[in-house]
Amino acid sequence: MKAFLLASAAILGATLLATAAVGETYTLLNSSVSANQAVTIQAGTAALSITSPLVLSDAPLYPGAKNVGTVEVRNDGTVSLALRLFGLTPPTAQTALSDGLVVGVRTVSAASECTSSLTPTITGTFLSAPVAELDTTLAPGATAMLCVSVLLSADAPSVSQSQTATSFGLLIDGRQV
Repeated sequence: MKAFLLASAAILGATLLATAAVGETYTLLNSSVSANQAVTIQAGTAALSITSPLVLSDAPLYPGAKNVGTVEVRNDGTVSLALRLFGLTPPTAQTALSDGLVVGVRTVSAASECTSSLTPTITGTFLSAPVAELDTTLAPGATAMLCVSVLLSADAPSVSQSQTATSFGLLIDGRQV
């Protein structure tokens, strides 16, 4: 028995010496909690609405001229949404005028910022409709004002004179972030 105790003491001493020589401390932590009630996980909702109509100036366009107007969108969902332009819906009747239009969108903080000199964040034509982020994130219940511009390109054909382009659309959506 004495030999067994000496061997055990030697092993314990060697272990302590090895631990002290290495300079490390080892610890095992364990924790657990039991749930007394069931847990429910619920997904959020994404909902975007237009809270004001888009009204553009009806001033006649000429090559290089731009008309602007504002529209307000609101996040009616329960999750934050990153706004993006998801494309353009062409006018109900394609004309030489509508083929020469360049549509732009930019987020502004007030309607007074929406002027013809404002450079849009995103531009596109009905023939080449963009899908791009507006660099605006809406928290649930928040609103944003968008400045929409319609420019007649400088190289629009002369046959576009006296023509109209009505009932086109911007597709604005929100990506959950």
